Amino acid sequence: MSTDPSRTELIVHEDERLLSAIEPVVYQASLRCGLSTEAQQGLAAASIAACKETFPLLKDSNRGGVPAVKVIITDFTDRVEVAIEHDGEALPTAGLDTFVGDAVAGADGGLSGALQKTKVDRVQYETKEGLSRMTLIKYCDGGRKTVA
Repeated sequence: MSTDPSRTELIVHEDERLLSAIEPVVYQASLRCGLSTEAQQGLAAASIAACKETFPLLKDSNRGGVPAVKVIITDFTDRVEVAIEHDGEALPTAGLDTFVGDAVAGADGGLSGALQKTKVDRVQYETKEGLSRMTLIKYCDGGRKTVA
């Protein structure tokens, strides 16, 4: 069995039908990593919430086209990472490395609340040369599973 990470890239426009395509890819990567069903669902929900919160940042910078984000799902032996990239306005907390979940209490709705409810282990923000990236990280409990 290969221990090489699996990487899937999706270009997602602001459309509920397209956002739903993220879920099965996150499930597959999470399953390979050994996450529980509850953790798989939580990471998928947080990924979709992160995309929804990102689209308003694209409205003014899109130059008349349909807003889109690149979603990159990568499974490693010890974690699953879901990166959301976009051109344009940087996220308000860009450059901060934030830990969420049980360590943070009392969040109100929005992406922050979604991340805390789903127990995403780590969120990283990076802005470089006009490209903003938010990466959701969920660490795996067990070893990599063999999936047919």
